[in-house]
Amino acid sequence: MGLEKLVELEFECPCSPTWNGLFSSAFFIIPAVMAFTLMLIIQGCRCDEWCRKTVSLSSFVPAIVWLILLFLDGQYFACAMTDWEGRFVLVDKAAPQKWCEPISEGDVTPQELMLRSQQLFVFSQVIGIILLIFICVGLIVYVIRESCQQEVEMEDADVAELTVLRMSSLRTRTS
Repeated sequence: MGLEKLVELEFECPCSPTWNGLFSSAFFIIPAVMAFTLMLIIQGCRCDEWCRKTVSLSSFVPAIVWLILLFLDGQYFACAMTDWEGRFVLVDKAAPQKWCEPISEGDVTPQELMLRSQQLFVFSQVIGIILLIFICVGLIVYVIRESCQQEVEMEDADVAELTVLRMSSLRTRTS
């Protein structure tokens, strides 16, 4: 529920170089750690072999999904990387997008800063897509590996059962 409320929360970048990175990082780190911790609690993890395997896979999935969502949104990463003073405004030109419009004229024009901000949005979305591909490939490999491992275990069980049957058959013949 907490993560859902965070998603519904309207993000407002402080547009201050000293606060942007810290503020945006909190949106990345705190919910991801909460999701990971909640997964550990839900799974009732103890320190055994099963738990280590579970912790390494399923507990990280919600945290990674959270990070993917933030990177695909683009605002959080763009805010973190913004290094100029400004105010957070909505641009209605193409697709509605919020950015830190500079307050004062400096060495760089507002158009150049807007272009840089849009590049940060795109870069953030590329990171999100790469993470999404990574988790998809990881899940596919995991599913294939688990199904192959179950098949090998079933074959081993069949061989063991046949061995027991042969041994009992030999015993009845010799008796």
